[in-house]
Parts: sequence; structure tokens; C-alpha cells
Amino acid sequence: MSFPLPLPEPLRRALPPGTGVLLGLSGGVDSAVALAVLKELGCRVECVTFRNFCYAEGQDTAGEQACCSLDAIDQARRLAVDAGAPHWVGDLVEPFRARVIDPFIAEYAQGRTPNPCLSCNESVRFPELVRLAARQGCVFAATGHYARIDRDGATPRLRRGLDPAKDQSYFLHRLDTALLGSLVFPLGWYAKDDVRAAARALALPVAERRDSQEICFVPDDDRSFLFADAGTAGAQAVAAATTPGPIVDRGGRRLGTHRGLAHYTVGQRKGLGIAAPAPLYVLALQTDGNRLVVGPREGLLATRLVADRFVAQVPDLPERWPGPRDGPWATVKPLVQVRHRHAGTAVAAWRWDGDRLEVELAEPVAGAAPGQGLAIYDRDLVLGGGRLLAADGAGTGGA
Repeated sequence: MSFPLPLPEPLRRALPPGTGVLLGLSGGVDSAVALAVLKELGCRVECVTFRNFCYAEGQDTAGEQACCSLDAIDQARRLAVDAGAPHWVGDLVEPFRARVIDPFIAEYAQGRTPNPCLSCNESVRFPELVRLAARQGCVFAATGHYARIDRDGATPRLRRGLDPAKDQSYFLHRLDTALLGSLVFPLGWYAKDDVRAAARALALPVAERRDSQEICFVPDDDRSFLFADAGTAGAQAVAAATTPGPIVDRGGRRLGTHRGLAHYTVGQRKGLGIAAPAPLYVLALQTDGNRLVVGPREGLLATRLVADRFVAQVPDLPERWPGPRDGPWATVKPLVQVRHRHAGTAVAAWRWDGDRLEVELAEPVAGAAPGQGLAIYDRDLVLGGGRLLAADGAGTGGA
């Protein structure tokens, strides 16, 4: 039968037959279809599945949706064998603990809600994939992410996936730009529904496998076990993250008791365990006093965002915008995205110095949580991003 997906011309140009590609194969439907696309293009594909913290000795600690459970690793091996591709398991337990899990725990000691996928992609998964690809003599490293690398200009650039409902470029906005030339994302031109349909047409055994909605090393969204053995994160993080404390309004009036700040994030509405005549939202996690501040939704609104760990994804990004009206950036219409499902908010101005970024917004954004990622786009082009530190200016709750 004919291949169930069209092969985009940018992929054909980047991956002529015989191109060596190392694919990060998770055992899920996306990376399985990415493998099929690469094989259809005639690439010489090798596969690796990374063993992170979420590798499980038993099914009680990581179910089938965990990214590197025993089930997922075995499924990835079978997919590779069926495709005639070599497969091995890469052990990243120690760097994953040091660069993802320990910082994840430590962030709660600062009253922030971290996004571990950003840290993993930036400091573990993609650097290691590219390193292994070079070791194996492969030109590219690949994953099943819904994003695209644009190679039409002088330097590779990161762009959104064409399916707006599935685009995952937000999770990649802090990648080292030196890696972009060695990366390829075969699914960036497809819609998720078409990928799922292709998996069925190809009779892939993972065609009906559900997408994971959890942090890979936090099964059932329960963080408690992480803080019971905090390792190098230290006792302060454990106490700040897991000790019950007061839930207060913006005036300091006690409304209830929280379970530990690790269980909450700015913008959260459900699970507060308190009754009120109007909906209440988490406005801030205050480690000083171990207080969870709640209030009405307008307290979440902000027009000024501050981030650190900023990475410019384009080489000519101006340190201040807007600039001259006749300059090359005069027609840019940037948006800032503060979480994966955020549709984006128009930027009025930005300035950055070193790794610090300040953004003024054209209209308020709600629920920008310190610790999450902040990404700036020009249409589908990723301009850069960093870690959100503060959001203020419109509401009275602050963060």
C-alpha cells in the first residue's frame, strides 16, 4: 500500500535516502510514526530509548503512560525491531536526577512552579541525543515532537508545528541554538489526528496508545514521594514544599489550610478545599510564612513579565523592541506564550540583557506562574524564551 502520509518537501530536502538519523523512540504513537516516516524517506535509522528516573522495576511506580517504564522500553524495542532499526537503551538516570529532578524540587523552596520538560529538553534529552547521533555517525537526531526546523535561511530556526492544537515548540524554546542544525522533527508538518490515522493504517501496535498527560517522573500527579527523598535538594525544599500551612486572601485573612505548596500553582482553581461565594484562584505561593494566597481572577492579571535564563533563538534578535520604524524588525508582531496551551498575548515591548528578559504586554495575561516557561514568537517563528520569575502590573495580587 502507499504510505498514509504525504512527505513534505522540506523533509525530503533535509533527509535524502541514506541519511543517518538517531531517533529518540519512546514507545508511544508519535515517535512510532516518526520512525515510519524516516524509514519511508529511506533514512538509515537507529533508535534509542532513554532510561530516566521514571524507569520502573514494577508497575506500581510507573504505569504504561510513563515515558520510560518497562512497558514503554519494551514497546520501543519491538517497534525498532519491526522496522529493522537497531535499538538500545541509554542510561541517563544520574544526569536526569541532577539536572531535572533536583532543580524541580528546589524550585518549590522559592515558591515557583517548575516545568521539568523544559529543563529536560534543554539540559538532558537533546544534548544527549545530538551527542549520541554524532558518535553513531548520524547526521541528525530526531524525536516525535510537533515542531519544525527551518533550514531555508543562513541559520536553522525553530518554528511551530503546523497543527496549532498539538504544536510543541513551547517545550523547545530554551534549546541551545547550536543544536538546531543537528535536529529534525518529522511530525512537525502533520496534524495529530492524521498521525493517529497513519498509525492505524500502518497497523502499528501503539496506534491506540493514549498520550501521557503527566510529568513523566510523577505518576498520578502525586509529588509527595519526591520530597521524601530529596537528595541534594535539601531539607529546606522538603519543608517548603510539603508542610501544610495557611490559605489566605490578599489581606492576610486565613481561609483554610493547604497540603503543602508543591501541590499548587498560580492560576489553579480546583482542589483548594475552601468554600467561597465567588471562585477563588491561587495568586501566589509565599514561602515566607508558607502561605498560599488566593483571590478573584482579576488578581491573576499582569501586564509586565520578568524572566531569567533567557535564550535568543534567532541570531539577530534586538535587545530592545520596538526599535527604529524603518528597521528590519519594524513589521514584527510578537506574542508571548506563558504555558503550553496559552494562545499567546501581544507584546508591547521587550528588553533583554544577558539572560534576563523583561516584557511589557499590550493587554493583560492571566495566570502567568513563576517557574514556568516564557516563550516569544513572531507568528510561527520562535524568537526566544526563559524562565518566568515575576508577573505584575494589572492585577492587585501579583506573583
